[in-house]
Amino acid sequence: MADQTGTAPGNVAAGVDGSADSVAAAHWAAEQAARTGARLELVTAWQYPTSWGTAIPLPDGFDPEADARALLDPVVDEVRAAHPGLEVHGRVVEGHPSEVLTEASRHAGLLVVGSRGHGAFTGMLLGSVSRHCVAHSSCPVVVYRAPEPPA
Repeated sequence: MADQTGTAPGNVAAGVDGSADSVAAAHWAAEQAARTGARLELVTAWQYPTSWGTAIPLPDGFDPEADARALLDPVVDEVRAAHPGLEVHGRVVEGHPSEVLTEASRHAGLLVVGSRGHGAFTGMLLGSVSRHCVAHSSCPVVVYRAPEPPA
């Protein structure tokens, strides 16, 4: 049965932040969803910049939600093209990626995240968002790490 987010338990949710790892994870999630007959929801989070003290001057027309949508839409299109029979939806949500993906896990049977994203320590094997999802998600989590290219 679907809930208010439109995602039914048993379906696959995947986090997309625009990094190569997250796009590879989205494709892995699409393969898994296609194998199991599940629907795929690709999720991107966004936040307004924060500061302590004085306000950060933002340029005219600053729209982080639109920027997140512009980041997500090409990935949704790419996954749909690679899996024409798969039901793929994109969702842009305001909030910290860790919390947004943990919430998405409440409405899915599987959450897929890349092993590392755009954080300050991109050389690490497991990023802070993927680590948070593993520890706090309501469903099983796959932390996808793309295979190294052959030498």
